[in-house]
Amino acid sequence: MVNFAIWLDGVILKIDLTDPLYQQYKGFSVNLPITYDVFEDWLQVYDEIIRVDNFALLSPYDEISTENILNRINLKPKYVIVNKGKTKPSPEPYKLLINITNWDPLETITLASSPLDLLSARFFDSRIKVVCIKRYYECSKYSPFLYSISLTDALASLKRLKILV
Repeated sequence: MVNFAIWLDGVILKIDLTDPLYQQYKGFSVNLPITYDVFEDWLQVYDEIIRVDNFALLSPYDEISTENILNRINLKPKYVIVNKGKTKPSPEPYKLLINITNWDPLETITLASSPLDLLSARFFDSRIKVVCIKRYYECSKYSPFLYSISLTDALASLKRLKILV
């Protein structure tokens, strides 16, 4: 069985929050910009991903902002992990995720798009498989489990590896 944890920003939404989130991580007060624009490849793979029983969304936004975004883009994941203070590159989102879901990190795959996404997973548990989608930053140098130019290519690779059926 596979568990998917998907970062809302950069994977689903067309927005790069790397710099503001890093500033927030360093203790600065930052208002995160919001967009409702969704990547085209997300729309192509959405039906396939929601068929996976264990699908969680990781959001760098607070609960109210996340709920507004999800309603606007019509997304209803089984689990939603919101910003409770520090997100990327903190291990906090993954601590919350694992505590709420009881998922085994060995059976968890994160769809990510920035080095901060990858570092968050690694800071919590290096056994979490990170599939990095090339969006705004090159994250292949951080040794993700898979590196792909799009979500459709990433899912095709997971199928070839028989991780996803």
